[in-house]
Amino acid sequence: MRASICVWAVAWVLCLVVGVVEGRARLVENGFEGVVVALSQELEEEQAPAIIETLRDILDETSRRLYRATHKRAYLRQINILVPQSWTSVNVSDNALNEDFQASDIRVDIMNGVYGHQPYTLQTGGCGQPGLYIHLTPEYLLDNREAGWYGPRGKVLLLEWAKFRWGVFDELGYPGDPSFPLFYIKEYPGRGGSSILPTYCADVQVEGRQIDRRGRSACGLTYTGEPDPNCRFLPYKYQRAASSLMSYPFIFTDSVVDFCDSASSQRPHNSVAPTKQNLFCAGRSVWEIMMQHEDFAEGRNPPTSDYQSPTIQVVQHTDANYALVLDYSGSMNDNYRVHKLRKTARRWLLQEVATGSNVAIVKFSKHAQLVHKLTRIEDMESRQELANSIDAKADGGTSIGAGLYLVVKKILVGKKNPVILLITDGEENENPRIDDILENVIQSGVRVITVAFGAEADPKLEMVAHNTGGKTFTVNDLDEGHMLEDAFDGALTYQPPPPRKDTLVTIHEEVYRGTERTAESEFSVDFTVGRNLLLRLHTDDRHHVTTPPFLISPSGEVVQGAEFDYSSFTWAMRVPLAEEGRWRWQVGLSGSSENFVRVKVTSQPRNPDIHPITTRAWVSSGARDINATVDKVVIYAEVKQGNSPVVDADVRALVTPPMESEPAQVYVLLDNGQGADILAGDGIYSRYMTRYPTTGRYSVKAQVTDGGRAVINKGFLTSVERKKRSVTNTYDEAFYKERPDICCGSFIPIHHETSQDTGLFSRVSGGGSFKVTDVAGPDIDSQPPGEVRDLQILLLLDEGDEDELSQQEQQVILIWTAPGDDLDLGTVSKYVLRKTSNRSELAEETFDQGGAETVVEMGEFHGVYVEAGETVNITVPVFIDHGETFYWALRAIDDVGGRSPVSNIAVVSREARHITLTSYVPIWGIIAVIAVVVLIIVCVSIAMATRRYGKYECVEPKTKYDPKT
Repeated sequence: MRASICVWAVAWVLCLVVGVVEGRARLVENGFEGVVVALSQELEEEQAPAIIETLRDILDETSRRLYRATHKRAYLRQINILVPQSWTSVNVSDNALNEDFQASDIRVDIMNGVYGHQPYTLQTGGCGQPGLYIHLTPEYLLDNREAGWYGPRGKVLLLEWAKFRWGVFDELGYPGDPSFPLFYIKEYPGRGGSSILPTYCADVQVEGRQIDRRGRSACGLTYTGEPDPNCRFLPYKYQRAASSLMSYPFIFTDSVVDFCDSASSQRPHNSVAPTKQNLFCAGRSVWEIMMQHEDFAEGRNPPTSDYQSPTIQVVQHTDANYALVLDYSGSMNDNYRVHKLRKTARRWLLQEVATGSNVAIVKFSKHAQLVHKLTRIEDMESRQELANSIDAKADGGTSIGAGLYLVVKKILVGKKNPVILLITDGEENENPRIDDILENVIQSGVRVITVAFGAEADPKLEMVAHNTGGKTFTVNDLDEGHMLEDAFDGALTYQPPPPRKDTLVTIHEEVYRGTERTAESEFSVDFTVGRNLLLRLHTDDRHHVTTPPFLISPSGEVVQGAEFDYSSFTWAMRVPLAEEGRWRWQVGLSGSSENFVRVKVTSQPRNPDIHPITTRAWVSSGARDINATVDKVVIYAEVKQGNSPVVDADVRALVTPPMESEPAQVYVLLDNGQGADILAGDGIYSRYMTRYPTTGRYSVKAQVTDGGRAVINKGFLTSVERKKRSVTNTYDEAFYKERPDICCGSFIPIHHETSQDTGLFSRVSGGGSFKVTDVAGPDIDSQPPGEVRDLQILLLLDEGDEDELSQQEQQVILIWTAPGDDLDLGTVSKYVLRKTSNRSELAEETFDQGGAETVVEMGEFHGVYVEAGETVNITVPVFIDHGETFYWALRAIDDVGGRSPVSNIAVVSREARHITLTSYVPIWGIIAVIAVVVLIIVCVSIAMATRRYGKYECVEPKTKYDPKT
């Protein structure tokens, strides 16, 4: 690689606008409209009235707090509460137009074990990138005791909305988290000395006290004078501080009402506290990030005095109204495209689309033609009628606009949940064109799923999908059918979700093309699936299959009885309840290398009361066009059982490039909290895409297996103290009891006592496609190294006279996760590590200007230059005297000089954090010393707690804060 064209500052700014997964909500003249709050069908229907009533109150409170916190710039104006289609006892205003659970802004769903009933926002992107959704549980909404741990519901939902909408982060610490600790050391360079402070951002000091989470009033200390792991900071109910909402939402009074702003404002930001906001947003305040969002940038939505209470209506999910808009121009005859289309569309109509859906079929060439009117699918007869109407006669020009116009103006007019599946292989050459009718399509409320068939499909397809909230797929001409099938299956997500027992999971998919007379492979049936297991084997030539496919169970039983469908060249066989373990399929073939067979195995949950393990794949770019020279695309795959994350799985993304001669790319996705991954252990695996051989459309698919290590994180152990807590129905009482820890910082803890092995399992999920418009040349490295976010430092001290030690060399252990040469892939060429007593010298804009005396050489250390994702652990000699504090940070550099952002800043002090290396002592001596020390600590703690604090019952200050003064 000869040159680098990446300018990091430009790329960082662009990442704020690229890869955003947009919600439906729009900020129109200061009011958010189209906000969707969706209730899961997993909830008890009898709870619905109470949940909806509580939601109305919370949303109204959130709107008022939002208006105050944005200084009259925004509030909630129009909200739809979406209820499941199966519910019959709920009063609804109307059927949903195009709202669905998967695209909702706020979800009320069953508990995620690792979060409990804590509200949280699922954030997968970096600073300025919106979250996927806000999660609330019915227990949180209906039980004041549960809600009381986290603060006033409206205030809590406000801060989650800020994360979800504007891509900001928490400004607090988490127990046991090395990156975001509950307490940190703050130095005072001007007047000397340091203090150990709770981690937060506030305009003035937050008043409160340190307590022991196990119920003792006094907070224990370590031998270095720091709060011990059980120490928590609990703020008083009344405060002088007015910011930040992202720090302590559970302060119940209305004193804390603002976000932190710039250092020169009335609500100055704390840029040195080790918070998520500081790490992911480079030390910038929440308000600064919000003001850069398109909601407020360039003076949009200035303050207004015209506040309106939100209008809230309840709508119900309804059956989808599909229109297949199929290209029948002459070019569809190339590479048998129209025949492939006919086979896949017939299979979808006969087997996949849900009963109750309505389907119309339109084909277009020079003009558009209604092939089959909108018909409700009720039985096999109606399915067959629709399938038989699809022919294979293609001829003429291409007018995509004509097909779309016919649907939105004639067929789906006034229909709820309208969806267009648009499949085309060429550019428009006849009027009307996409540009002529795009506004009509957007105004109709229809969502368009586009399928680009072949390399010459119209470049505007992604634009249509993006502007209508749809999806994009691509199908190349060497595809054996799975890419087109993925596109049709992608349309099924707009149907009302099926009951849990009817969820369909793809557990295996494989294509065989070769000269062998027999093809076979294995797949796993795990404890969550196995009912109605279905194997489908498709071939492009029915004579290629000489012996029908059959299955061999884990116990050796041969299962036969596959049936052949002549219209789609597909063999199918079903097992009512498949045995757990490894299965094998086998089929006899002709030996022709010109033909192929494609196998797909699906199943439903084994037990209706047990959630299946599922996976979902997507790319951060959505339907946007990508400039690969500056934009960063992340591939994601979520693996979970119900809402519980599956961790330590083997997750691989297969990326099919535009050129059919190019082999598929394989990316191993990681859930380690580094690189593209935001939070370790949340079951969302990710990796930056870094290889772009050419422009064009790329398709993505995820393959997941247990890898021999996967477990389901069922949540935390419940403490004895919490089990014994008093039942309460008021916020105030809950506030004073032992509170659960807030989750989660850089990682999600896992307790192996409550986790569950997955056993053997496999899953497959399509991730759609995206279009790349610009790529760097073959000799240009356009991607810099990734950022180090977990630099940690430990100071080692030998025993001896402290005065002597101050003049001697000490050892410092440095630990971090290695970034890659290209973001999170490969190996960096160099690190620049700096150590200084002046923290400001390590800022992004000043780091490279530091003097030579601040550089710590690392070239001679073994194990520094390792593959991305591996841990670097080195020991460096250093001189640190008593009272000295040093700040450390590093930057990674690749082989062409591309630079990563500056890492997080780690702090080491002789007085604050160190590990003492002791010489050998007999075990009986160690035990005796420990016993004496423990006895002294217990006696002193009891005496101090009794004399100074008394029984821990509340955390009120001695003098209550009077807001008037």
